[in-house]
Amino acid sequence: MTIAVAVKTGSFVVFAADSKLTTVGIAGINPNGTPNFVEQTYDNATKVAHDRNGLLMAMVAGHASIGEIAATDFIAKRIYSLQPNVATQDQDFSTLVTDMVTEKQRYWSQHNVPQAQWLGPTLLLAAPQPGGVGARVWQVDLKGAGAQSSEILLQGGVRLEGTYDSAFSLLYGFQSEVLARIAAQLSLNPQNVFQAASQPQGWLRPLEKMNFAVMPLQDAVDLAFFLATVQVEMERFLPGTPACGGPIDVMVLHTVPDPRIQFIPGKEVHHPRTS
Repeated sequence: MTIAVAVKTGSFVVFAADSKLTTVGIAGINPNGTPNFVEQTYDNATKVAHDRNGLLMAMVAGHASIGEIAATDFIAKRIYSLQPNVATQDQDFSTLVTDMVTEKQRYWSQHNVPQAQWLGPTLLLAAPQPGGVGARVWQVDLKGAGAQSSEILLQGGVRLEGTYDSAFSLLYGFQSEVLARIAAQLSLNPQNVFQAASQPQGWLRPLEKMNFAVMPLQDAVDLAFFLATVQVEMERFLPGTPACGGPIDVMVLHTVPDPRIQFIPGKEVHHPRTS
């Protein structure tokens, strides 16, 4: 799995992701006719990428591949250009999503797998906003036959993807499982408890106390890294197999003075003898 953190400020977007990668492939067909999915993990994946022009930034959570190609490689091969207006950028984004769906469908249609079980990643993508300072961020979910996409982080803030319960509890002040147990213990309607925690009236959760509009770049990087690291470190001490792990890679989309992307790797490729 993954811990993927996006932080958006007035002029930057920061992506931070761990390095543990889980992949699922088909290893034949079971006697009952269902596909035999085999899971494999790696420890040194890079889950952030940008296009050839350094203008479109992507981060991957969940299943790593779009069909047979890694989602990060799919983005790295693209050539993205600045768009003159929002409508043109929306059309360009729609074309990108369509191309990803086409690649996924080309692969999975070769296998006897129901469309509902077609695997695909969840991507966060960021690009400069046309005609001004700032950026736009989208989420694309490629599970199933098609894709579900939407623009997110319309204002400054934080978005978490993957496995993020520990990081979430720091930002929002609660864990869903804990709230559910409290509701049951007090014989309360769980939905009412969740609504009260999710829609505070007259009080602020930790996330809502942060001023993202003027947050400096280094602080945004530190926050994204901190949240990803908290998730990784907590999983070390909790029961079960950790879903996240390894170094945290960071990528930054700058929008001033000119749009560009900066990669801050948490790891480097090196000879095994030097590790």
